[in-house]
Amino acid sequence: TEQLHNAGFMRWRTANRFAAPMVVRIPGGFFKCGDPWHSISDEVIFAHFPGWQVAMPSNAEDAVGLLRAALRSDNPTIFFEHRAMLDSTWARRPYPGDDYVLPFGRAATLKEGSDITVVTWGAMVERVIKASEDVDADVEIIDLRTIIPWDRKKVLSSVQKTGKLLVVHEDTLTAGFGAEIAATVAKDAFFDLDAPVERLAVPDIPIPHNVSLMQHVLPSVDRIADKIEDLVDI
Repeated sequence: TEQLHNAGFMRWRTANRFAAPMVVRIPGGFFKCGDPWHSISDEVIFAHFPGWQVAMPSNAEDAVGLLRAALRSDNPTIFFEHRAMLDSTWARRPYPGDDYVLPFGRAATLKEGSDITVVTWGAMVERVIKASEDVDADVEIIDLRTIIPWDRKKVLSSVQKTGKLLVVHEDTLTAGFGAEIAATVAKDAFFDLDAPVERLAVPDIPIPHNVSLMQHVLPSVDRIADKIEDLVDI
């Protein structure tokens, strides 16, 4: 971790005379089998390394654009490639072309709504979309794409419209990146909120080996839908 910190500090320590541009591609997240080593999602660890960018795309098109942006950047980048995305029909997209670049810090509004805002990233995006189709509510869905930097402006603007926020992520609940989003919204959009900011994430336990147990601890479509309905009913 010391060397990762040093790479992130390089531009700051040298008054921008030197940089340490690199892209570290890391597989993560659940897959067809569960275990406490290969099925974890711990992106928040790298959010604590100043100077690093952190990307976690939910589909192949975004992965192309973000990877190209990372390769052209002077900042070092942690690039999470979700294991489930590699074998997911939902995540497949047409190749966007050799010139497609997706800037960091620009979230995507996948579905506009007026009742509640749901912010998510990575493999949870697909589950949130499916959950939104199962509820009697007008759900606005935001895919962050990158968590460092993250699109504060878009999230705050959405919450100001809907008055309610649910953050869904695959990392553990305690100190997960959802806590940073919740704190920001609670501070900067406090008077726009009609309900407490809620988070839905993996409990603070290892990912089980058993696939059924693994799916039980992950935010499922049903649990996401239930949480959305609970917030909308407030």
